[in-house]
Amino acid sequence: MPHEWLTEAWLRAKGLVMRKRLERDLEEELQFHLAKRAEKNRKLGLGTEDSRVAALRRFGNVTLVKEDCREMWIFTWVETLWRDACYAVRILAKSPGFAIVVIFSLALGIGANTAVFSVMNAVLLHDLPYERPEELATIFSTHKWDPSSDRDVVPIADVATWKKANHVFADMGAVGFIGLSTVAGLGEPVQVPVQSVTPNFFSLVGVQPVLGRVFRVEESHEDSQTVVISDTLWKTKFHGDAAVLGKTFRIDDVVSTVVGVMPAGFKTFGPWFTRNRADVWEPVNPEDARYANRVGFWIVPLARLKRGVTLPQAQLEMDVLTQAMEKAYPEQNKGVGAEVVPLYETLHENAKDKLYPLLGAVGFILLIGCVNVANLMLSRTESRRKEYSVRVSLGAGRRRLMQQLLVESGLLTLLGGLLGVLLSFWGIHVLGAMSKDLPDAENIRINGRVLLFAGGLSLLTALLFGMAPAFRASRADLQDALREGESRTATGKSRGTRYLLVVAEVALAMVLLVGAGLMINSLLRKLLPSPGFDPANVLTMTVLFSPTGGKYLEKSPGKPMERISPKVTAYHQQLIEGVSVLPGVESVGMITMLPPLGSGGRTFSIVGHPAPDKRPFVGFNEVSPSYFRTMRIPLKKGRYFDERDTTNAQWVVIISETTANRFFPNEDPIGQQILLRYTYVTEVDEERPRQIVGVVGEVKQAGMGGVDPQVYESYLQQPEVYPGGSDGFHLAGTLVIRTTSDVRAHAADITTSVKQMVKQMDPDQPVTDIRTMEDMLGEYMSRGKTYVLVLGVFAGIAVVLAAIGVYGVLSYFVNQRTRELGIRFALGAQRRDVFVMVAKLGLTLAGTGSAIGVALALGLNRFMKEHLRLFQIKATDPATYATVGILLVCIALLACYIPARRATNVDPMTALRHE
Repeated sequence: MPHEWLTEAWLRAKGLVMRKRLERDLEEELQFHLAKRAEKNRKLGLGTEDSRVAALRRFGNVTLVKEDCREMWIFTWVETLWRDACYAVRILAKSPGFAIVVIFSLALGIGANTAVFSVMNAVLLHDLPYERPEELATIFSTHKWDPSSDRDVVPIADVATWKKANHVFADMGAVGFIGLSTVAGLGEPVQVPVQSVTPNFFSLVGVQPVLGRVFRVEESHEDSQTVVISDTLWKTKFHGDAAVLGKTFRIDDVVSTVVGVMPAGFKTFGPWFTRNRADVWEPVNPEDARYANRVGFWIVPLARLKRGVTLPQAQLEMDVLTQAMEKAYPEQNKGVGAEVVPLYETLHENAKDKLYPLLGAVGFILLIGCVNVANLMLSRTESRRKEYSVRVSLGAGRRRLMQQLLVESGLLTLLGGLLGVLLSFWGIHVLGAMSKDLPDAENIRINGRVLLFAGGLSLLTALLFGMAPAFRASRADLQDALREGESRTATGKSRGTRYLLVVAEVALAMVLLVGAGLMINSLLRKLLPSPGFDPANVLTMTVLFSPTGGKYLEKSPGKPMERISPKVTAYHQQLIEGVSVLPGVESVGMITMLPPLGSGGRTFSIVGHPAPDKRPFVGFNEVSPSYFRTMRIPLKKGRYFDERDTTNAQWVVIISETTANRFFPNEDPIGQQILLRYTYVTEVDEERPRQIVGVVGEVKQAGMGGVDPQVYESYLQQPEVYPGGSDGFHLAGTLVIRTTSDVRAHAADITTSVKQMVKQMDPDQPVTDIRTMEDMLGEYMSRGKTYVLVLGVFAGIAVVLAAIGVYGVLSYFVNQRTRELGIRFALGAQRRDVFVMVAKLGLTLAGTGSAIGVALALGLNRFMKEHLRLFQIKATDPATYATVGILLVCIALLACYIPARRATNVDPMTALRHE
């Protein structure tokens, strides 16, 4: 049976290719049979013509016989479909305006959805490149006293305790931050991304070195260690040498021996996952005695669940363990919990926050486009009612009419889908620029899965907007073919359907525009205000000393304290003085972290004030005395740092306006003293309080959003001994060099001179991150601007589609009521009255849709609060709702103008004569 079916299918498929030959053979065979019958008739005494006619009469309907034979040759549905497609092409060619509008509407919706899906496909819709990734989970610390606080890193020693005590994880390790470290001994000193991980990290993710092995716990020491390097570093610095194992270089003055090389393309991750690429992995041991005080907060545990263990079971186990640790270590673990989060969710949380709003936006665009096209198709179906009635009267069935209409819809969708895919290439370029900080963003492209999605979406779209017109056409009334003027009169039911579709279209556009408007408003509140300084003609570059040991840092054995060499301060002073006398330099300053890249953190108490239960937190930076003048940050009160602020003098501090207003609301902060406390690794007070001597203007120090309380210390007034890990801010310094004229004209010469100075002072010290302040701000803000652009484009598409919908239904309204309008004019109606009648209909539809859209948007208020992450604006912002509503009504008014104007130009005699 299957063999017979396959044979028949093959012969039918072959018939499609050999159609002409089969037609010729059929014609010859039929003529042969007719000729034989005619010859027999002639022998019976009939004439030539009578013989031929008698033969045809005896043979039967030749055309029907041909059709029966053709059904045996080919798949008849293919031929029928082809004929319908050809007919659809001819019909659409007669209405190019209609076809262009429909194809354009569909292309916008399908193209936008394809572009966003291509990003989601590359970033979200793939498995992690690790062994059994569904079993991997990260563990974050939480604060019971503040349930709304973000997930945080955990003390290193907790990892060792959890690993031994738990019963739900097959293994547990830890990953640290991916930070830039100075690598020397491989040519010119450079900074490369380095990550600290436990030795079992590689076995946890199921990826092993392609060359050598992983490091061991006992191979990590204060001044030496073994490391695993990336394929990229192996090829660039070691030229792919297979004898790389055993070679050494220095990472922040720590002698590092290569023991392994990871495979090409291996991607890692770390806390807060701002980078997914490291070139060097160095060992960290949670059981090391230096972490026993449980104050080293800079890693995230990574664990693999045992087979059969669920995430809720793992969370329950961790809740029990954290409660036990709170009792065992009340000082360090009081109120500290733990949250188990799947690795996939941890890595893609930021991507979801960015992409899901866009997915919702393009989904709305496609719905608006489908409603728009369905409305246009319904209007077109109404205008072709006589055609359908005639076809029904000639024997066409409902199924046949529906098929014809669905083929037309499919053809329009095919063309719209092809154009949409072409538009998606441009969309991917724009979205790619916005998604550079997302994991696997480099893999964003149009591939087979994306094309399959576009095809499926096009098919769904054809069904969505094609079914209603097809169903309407299949119910053609036979009397319409004979009823005079019926083609010019639409039923009240059909008009109501089209009006409802326009209202739905405007309502959907209103919801989309409100969401886009809120996000654009929020982003503009971040991007538009001044950063608080003058970025023009400022060149920046970073000099970072080793934070792990060597000639600038001495660690105290057995103590969590570190002593910084006086060379660091002298180095900074010498560098600033040398750069300040270079040609083209107006002034030079230095800061630990440039705005808006962030700041450190300190808690503080005000000397002479009652100590609060919870010390307030402020951003922190070390600066040179010339920094504020160089950056042109205004002084609001008091003074800047100057030559009086030495180590032996009273230690001083400068605060921001927000700090002054928040913590000194009813008193003058100048002269007040505050005691700052280190918070990075362990909470220890500074050795001396600092007196407030100045208040400076607000600077967007940490991001382009709101301003946070900030304090600034002079790098000349710093202690010699720091709590472990807190010395990084004194070791790092970013030069800010203001030039006398265009910075780009001086940048190359200044950079060369600075590198020469640094090389003379320390040959192992690199100069990195060389760029102008304007370029740095532009790069930092570009992704936010691109997001605003994308939202603006999507909002614009929604507005255009809504305008097309209003315009289409009003144009059809005028077209179908031409006779009525002619009679009105003949009876004395004024053109102004007709104009108002048409415009009133359009505004009524737009106003109703806007009102429904406002209700829908308010109903989605909670969703917007949770997923849009609005800044300084509420999800119910009345200004945004009012602006969007007015915009839609104005667009609707413009869409009403042309149909209303055409209605006023109807000639009564022409209209009545035409009917």
